[in-house]
Amino acid sequence: MLVLAWVSGASAFLLGGASTAWIVIMHGVVGFTVLVLARPKVPVVRRGLRRHRPSRYASMALGICVTGAFATGIVHALGVWQAIGVWSPMGLHLIFAIAAVPLAAWHVVGRPQRVRPMDLSRRTALQALAVAGVALVARTGFEWLFAAERRFTGSHEVGSGEPRRMPVVQWLDDSPPTIDPDDWVLRLRGSVERDVGYRELVGHSRTTEATLDCTSGWYSTQRWTGVPLADLLGPDVTGRSLEVRSATGYGRRFPLSDVDGMILAHEVGGAPLSRGHGFPARLVAPGRRGLWWVKWVTEIHVSDRPWWVQTPIPFT
Repeated sequence: MLVLAWVSGASAFLLGGASTAWIVIMHGVVGFTVLVLARPKVPVVRRGLRRHRPSRYASMALGICVTGAFATGIVHALGVWQAIGVWSPMGLHLIFAIAAVPLAAWHVVGRPQRVRPMDLSRRTALQALAVAGVALVARTGFEWLFAAERRFTGSHEVGSGEPRRMPVVQWLDDSPPTIDPDDWVLRLRGSVERDVGYRELVGHSRTTEATLDCTSGWYSTQRWTGVPLADLLGPDVTGRSLEVRSATGYGRRFPLSDVDGMILAHEVGGAPLSRGHGFPARLVAPGRRGLWWVKWVTEIHVSDRPWWVQTPIPFT
């Protein structure tokens, strides 16, 4: 169940398309399954603590991390605690979940279990289905009775239509640079070789409504104005992918087929982007999570490299 929780949670974290809503639902059901299974686990835990093995402290830490991940997931779903600076329920949820990975591996290695015939029996399969059914009912009841209204990704709405209320967040060690628009140049490289200045950029005024869904647990729908990437690159562009890079060194690679749906925005809500939101230009990538919406864009490079040849998330 913990492995399923990690896999479904990581998938929900990275994917932002409506077709992936079932992954978020599965993640919630798995979380409640862990809660249901905690009750029969209690006697095992008590026996283990009485043995006073040195490894019990690592096991206790694992229990704390799993409990913390479940509790912060519930708090996020309730919507009772908004982010305070860099701290948010979703951020703590991720910290607890990641911290549990090496502890769970240590726990399994230190307590190896052999598969017994009864583990593969019909009775065990029926018990597993019963546990999953109880977890599904618990998750459904919780969502209906207590959880706040959220997007299919689990994110809460903040500041839609009001750009000033939209949170300003950065990825890991990124920090908002100060860029003079007179000095800013967008470098187009690869099958397209030219530079674009800020004056040329603001000469384009295509406006589209798109939802920025941040991995820290909020979303905001705004009207973004800029130039479609298809127009910027032109009809003769060739290749398999394009990499969008920031003045900070941050970058993401996209399949070239995505180019028709993305724009390089210079305004939001009818006003120029703020420094925190990516001035002078940021990528708008509908259907993708916020970590793909590269800010302070300075280069777009088209190449024959497959788009998936990159880390699932950037590490800087």
